[in-house]
Amino acid sequence: MRTFAIVNRKGGVGKTTTAINLAYVLATSCRMRVLLVDADGQANATQILLPSGEYDGLGALMRGYAAGVEDLLIPTDVEGLDVLPASADLWALDLEADKGAHTYSAVMNMRDALEEGEAYDVMVVDCPPNLSAACVSAILASDAVIIPVLSDACSAVGVADLVDQIESLEYICPGIRVAGVLVNQWHRAPVVEDSVAYLREDGRVPVYDTVIRRTDKVPESSWARMSVQRWSPWCSAARDYRAWAAELLEKEGIRHE
Repeated sequence: MRTFAIVNRKGGVGKTTTAINLAYVLATSCRMRVLLVDADGQANATQILLPSGEYDGLGALMRGYAAGVEDLLIPTDVEGLDVLPASADLWALDLEADKGAHTYSAVMNMRDALEEGEAYDVMVVDCPPNLSAACVSAILASDAVIIPVLSDACSAVGVADLVDQIESLEYICPGIRVAGVLVNQWHRAPVVEDSVAYLREDGRVPVYDTVIRRTDKVPESSWARMSVQRWSPWCSAARDYRAWAAELLEKEGIRHE
């Protein structure tokens, strides 16, 4: 099983949209068994992919309350796609003083258990917009970190700081790797093209060839509580996410149907 953590400290850059659409494409177009882990206390991925309700999810797992992960996994109405939801109390985890090592190893331990059972081909983790305990746990469990960004100066310049912070975790888990930067909401304008050129020329982290074009279909899909793949499968962003998923699988050497 391969694990991808979708990470950025900056909010509004498309982490959840990227995670949901990647998981959807892998499950539908690639016929892979996919688990999406909602590690963000805002629970947006949970709200989009699952019926309304309260769920025991990642918070219970990270606190050590859950006897096993299998009872926490919820199937979606998309064949091959399950969700480990964000529980309502996940946001408060960082306020608790009694966090132990099990908190930061929770996602890694879950990954190891799922690999033994060969239940999934890919795990995608939607991380919160901060380096919280849940985010660090996801990074430590990942085979690769993916950083979605917008084309503004703060997003572009902030990538280097984020990479520094991710690499600082290597003393805990050697081999942590940032696979690449994904540019979201791309549109043809000089400032956008200059920002993308800045990221590519920096060279420290690869920038995916595929960019996700800006379209109103993306916010529309969130209001409809579904992936843009399902809401408007032939809009520019939906096609871009499929192209990017293919690029990601090729660069990571992952075979699929």
